[in-house]
Amino acid sequence: VTVKDIIDTIDFPTAYGSPIHAGRYATADASVVRRLREAGALIFGKSVTTEFATTHPGATCNPHNPQHTPGGSSSGSAAAVAAGVVPVALGSQTNGSVIRPASFCGVYGFKPTRGLLPRSGVFEQSPTLDQLGVFARSVEDLALVAEVMSGDDGLDAASRGLPPRQLLSVCRTEPPVTPRFCFVRTPWWEQMDEEARLACDAFVELMEGVVVRTELPAIVEQVLPWHAVVNEVELGFALQREYRHHPDQLSPVLRERVARSMTVPAVDYLAALDRVPHVAGAFDEYFERYDAILTPAALGAAPRGLGYTGNPIMQTVWSFGGLPSLSLPLLALSGGLPLGVQAVGACHNDARLLRSTRWLVEEFIQRSRA
Repeated sequence: VTVKDIIDTIDFPTAYGSPIHAGRYATADASVVRRLREAGALIFGKSVTTEFATTHPGATCNPHNPQHTPGGSSSGSAAAVAAGVVPVALGSQTNGSVIRPASFCGVYGFKPTRGLLPRSGVFEQSPTLDQLGVFARSVEDLALVAEVMSGDDGLDAASRGLPPRQLLSVCRTEPPVTPRFCFVRTPWWEQMDEEARLACDAFVELMEGVVVRTELPAIVEQVLPWHAVVNEVELGFALQREYRHHPDQLSPVLRERVARSMTVPAVDYLAALDRVPHVAGAFDEYFERYDAILTPAALGAAPRGLGYTGNPIMQTVWSFGGLPSLSLPLLALSGGLPLGVQAVGACHNDARLLRSTRWLVEEFIQRSRA
């Protein structure tokens, strides 16, 4: 297992992708790392993160084409699995930092329900929005690793009272009835590359009978500014020491974000914070009818160049609400670059999501061969 460089490991330095913390060693493993070691995992090393898990990229390229970004902020974790360096890697997501790089690198990515994986010993960019995730080469591997790490560790308030989950055994069982999925284009469909739109339409046509088209509620268009406000304010607070004492060692774009966070009115932050549970529950009626909501995992293939990690807009709604989501590496675009299909499930129903998506992958493969 490789571990994103914002997650503490006692035997490797954890520098948060910043020269400010170069050579920093933690005094203890993060809770998820400790649980992995206890289960027999070998921590192979640390993987590159963008600066403080934000937008300024580190030195990682896409294994499918080195001229293209692997995505971010969990860039090194996604690339390590895609390149065959390791079978499993840990990442994190505050906006789109697991699902987008998984899509760009053509691997499976899983961001469980917020709180299922405790964040103790992980750099706290945004305590409201931060979530841990896993990259792997199969849905079953995602389920295994997430199960080992799951549950209340007595330290992370977001995990309080959550028991460990039986994910792998459920994932491996056959669904009691044929799963049903809905595909939503989202309000950002027209921002997608045309080739990506065509690939998604072809996927829906291929999966006729188990995938139907539907629309999202109007609330989703309001989520982007709410997410931006919460993330900006909490990021500014998290980096106040670095901003005051080492401003020249922060990237210009991050310095600007921290400075901007200090101008956000408290009432705007509290109003946006109040929306989180409403967004989490806005999709309950969908999950009464469907096992998962399907959407594109990104606006297209990985952008060319290493200075930009791509747009996380396809994950923002689900990250804000804390819903579990996966990227399934099912589609291929020109130049051999992959595109993931994103599957979103109901909060705290991660096992059902994993079981349904494992079935979906197998059905997709059978229909594609036919």
